[in-house]
Amino acid sequence: MATKNTEYDFYGIIENNVVLKHRTPVKGSCNIAVPDGVIKIHNCAFESEGCVSVIFPSTLKLVGKEAFNHCYSLKEVIFQEGLEELGPWAFNHCCSLEKVHLPASLVKLDKKYQPFNNCYGLKEITVDENNPVFRSEGNCLIERATGTVISGCRNSVIPDDGSITAINEGAFCRQYYLKEINIPESVKSIGRYAFLNCRSLKEIVLPESVKKLDVSAFEGCEKLEKINLENVERIEKNAFQNCKSLQCDVVISDRTVKVGSGAFEMSGITSVTIGNGITAIESATFRCCRNLKKAVMPNGLVKIEKYAFISCEKLQEAVIPPSVKYIGDSAFWGCALKDVILPPDPDFISRDAFVGCTLAEKIQRKISNPDFEMDGTAIRKYRGKAVNVVIPDGVTAIKAKAFKGKKKLESVVISSSVTAIAGSAFEGCENLCSITVDEGNKKYRSVNDCIVDVKNKTLVLGCNSSVIPESGIDKIGNGAFYKCGKLENVVIPRGVKKIGNKAFDSCTGIKSVTFPYGLETVGDSAFNECSNLEAVVFDDGLKEIGAYAFYNCGNVTELKMPQGLKTIGSCAFEGCKKLEVLNFPEGVEEIGYLSFYKCDNVKVISLPSTAKSFFNAGFRFKPKLEKITVAEGNEVFSSQGNCLLNLTKRELWAGCPTTVIPAGGTVMRIYAEAFAESELESIVIPEGVEIIMSEAFKGCKKLKHLTLPQSLYSPDGCFDDSVNLETVCAPERMRKYFTKLNPKIKFTATD
Repeated sequence: MATKNTEYDFYGIIENNVVLKHRTPVKGSCNIAVPDGVIKIHNCAFESEGCVSVIFPSTLKLVGKEAFNHCYSLKEVIFQEGLEELGPWAFNHCCSLEKVHLPASLVKLDKKYQPFNNCYGLKEITVDENNPVFRSEGNCLIERATGTVISGCRNSVIPDDGSITAINEGAFCRQYYLKEINIPESVKSIGRYAFLNCRSLKEIVLPESVKKLDVSAFEGCEKLEKINLENVERIEKNAFQNCKSLQCDVVISDRTVKVGSGAFEMSGITSVTIGNGITAIESATFRCCRNLKKAVMPNGLVKIEKYAFISCEKLQEAVIPPSVKYIGDSAFWGCALKDVILPPDPDFISRDAFVGCTLAEKIQRKISNPDFEMDGTAIRKYRGKAVNVVIPDGVTAIKAKAFKGKKKLESVVISSSVTAIAGSAFEGCENLCSITVDEGNKKYRSVNDCIVDVKNKTLVLGCNSSVIPESGIDKIGNGAFYKCGKLENVVIPRGVKKIGNKAFDSCTGIKSVTFPYGLETVGDSAFNECSNLEAVVFDDGLKEIGAYAFYNCGNVTELKMPQGLKTIGSCAFEGCKKLEVLNFPEGVEEIGYLSFYKCDNVKVISLPSTAKSFFNAGFRFKPKLEKITVAEGNEVFSSQGNCLLNLTKRELWAGCPTTVIPAGGTVMRIYAEAFAESELESIVIPEGVEIIMSEAFKGCKKLKHLTLPQSLYSPDGCFDDSVNLETVCAPERMRKYFTKLNPKIKFTATD
């Protein structure tokens, strides 16, 4: 129960029985009593508040995502019967919280992002015994049906009665004071981040039943000294990363089939023996294991990936079996190897694999230097310097970024055996001007320095001199012309229905694009960063413009959208700074998040009656906006008073210097950046407006005359940039804010 004689306050904004935001008007800590009738605490509502104690009413059903995130001073939370759900990370980093008692009515919480994550001050967790979904035992929060420990604390003792089968993701995350824990025989899996940064934990005994240690399961357990892995089948990435006190010999048994990247990175292990179930040592698995002296690898090992043993400065003995075909970049960089017997028939050994080793020069002479770094029959990376390259017979694939940055490369001949080419395979080959395919290739053909997938009618790769063929294709593939910086004028032929993701991404030389009739989709980032493109004019047929499609196309002055267009993706035209007119045709339904953000020169916005779904942020930050119109018949939005209104939410989303905000309760909230950087000089906020969100009047330095209503909750912080205010008409309770803002303001109380 709450401490007797403690004063409880509440400074929140409530709408429709939901606490939207809580901001204490004075610095320091406080005790909060959420009013009766509240049914929900909104996401992040109390984030970073200085509250010490919180009492919830019996009407409360849901505490939202990160509702009390980073409330470092919070010591006491009193839940009442009636609470049904705790959202993801609801009390994340409430490090002063000591006790939690959950009511019988609680039936739902987020297991992946458990609500008491990082609450390292917790000493006690209890659950009402009548709760049908959860129970508590040994200061563990347990899901009854699955036998999963969802949350623990510094004093947890996991029940060993056979009921526990799993330790949940993040269950003991950052329980800094947890010194020991017994994992019972019934546990089969330990989840991601389960014991992340348990700094005081010294020893873990894993029972035979545990077969998997998930990602970062024991990462950052700095005092962990012993671990047994005899029965573990999978060790995921970073599982023991930064376990500095783990100064022991590690034996990975033949049962183990995977040791993930970074699994023992920066740990204190002194030797490692890897079992026969492992065929690849993944990247950075033993990176910076500065006490590691010996590594014994199994027969059957095929790959030693990049950085596998980098900076293992005491490593003197590394037994590399003859089965190894691949040793990646800097795999043994900086190791104190006395001698190395290299595999007799490798496909590839990086020229950087043994740099900095004592015997680096001797080793280097033994390494062949093939131009092609292979992954089986696929080219992973081209390391040669030739101007003209012929892909060898037998190669079946060219992987993404395989030729990245080969600026001197001028021509490529694709052999008949190649059946797969990644779109970004030749990224940054700025002088590539000739691409041809061997006539015997059944998968691809070359036309006009373009490579076409014959069966799928897809242009998969082009170069700086390409001319898109007029027939035989209906799609420009993903990344087909990525960073072809010398393309200037592009003609998309009729018949092409889709331009793939990143198809012309970063083609900075493009000035014009001709879009055909019948084109249906422009993919995500299709023309991203085409900084010299001047106009975007679509013909009929287009239905969708993807996210970031024309992001930062700063020279676009004209945008013509066709009838029938339905969707404009997030950030699609963000940064198109020269656009002045946005005329959306009938048919447009969805305008994505930040889709026209930083289009700072837009003067006119015209919305159709069909526009029903879009984030207001799509029209943020329009300092030069002059006119807003919404077609008649739109049931969601209105342009009454020359502003953009969301009628269903009673919110004003965008305004301009001539805006007259409608009275009569039409507007309840003025949204963030609605008037940002506007040159308006005078504004009357009518009765009915309760909330002005942060930065709604950001940068309104020319604002001189302001009228505020009685209904407004608080103006605090809303007009901080309005340094030239001359007159304010507002309720007396607001005088203090404006006097502090500028003592010269002529304040007239309206009550």
